[in-house]
Amino acid sequence: MGGSQNIGEESDNPVEINVTAMVDVIFCLCIFFMCSFHFKQLEGKIDAWLPTNKGNQVGTPPPQVILEEIRVLMRWEPDRGTTRKVGNTVVGSDTDLMDAIRVRKGDYERAGKSLFPIIIDATADVPWSDVIHVVDLCKTDRLTSIEFAEPMQYRPSNR
Repeated sequence: MGGSQNIGEESDNPVEINVTAMVDVIFCLCIFFMCSFHFKQLEGKIDAWLPTNKGNQVGTPPPQVILEEIRVLMRWEPDRGTTRKVGNTVVGSDTDLMDAIRVRKGDYERAGKSLFPIIIDATADVPWSDVIHVVDLCKTDRLTSIEFAEPMQYRPSNR
């Protein structure tokens, strides 16, 4: 009778293949392709379709609106007390002060800006009661975005 063979004897597989080296080569190829692959960059690209019947229109551009910041300058003068200034206009009464602020507020609203700060720029020698009075006037007129400028040393010119 024929010889009995055990399972896994070398007679079934006369040539031995080293699989370890082949697995190493496959891993190296995978790493090479992963490192050299470039993804399509979508960032910064926007598909846009512009209308063909508009653009390069002839006409005058809308006038540029120059927005002045709403800054209330407050200075202490020993002979007159606190002087208030909005822009280049010296305002004496509370009504004049709020009218000057409303004019600049209207410029912002016409320009389509709903947020605009009112900057209170007072020297260190201005009494706090005067500064708080201006804040109260603004709050009464529903102007809630109030900022305080960093105090600077004010030296009146002797010219």
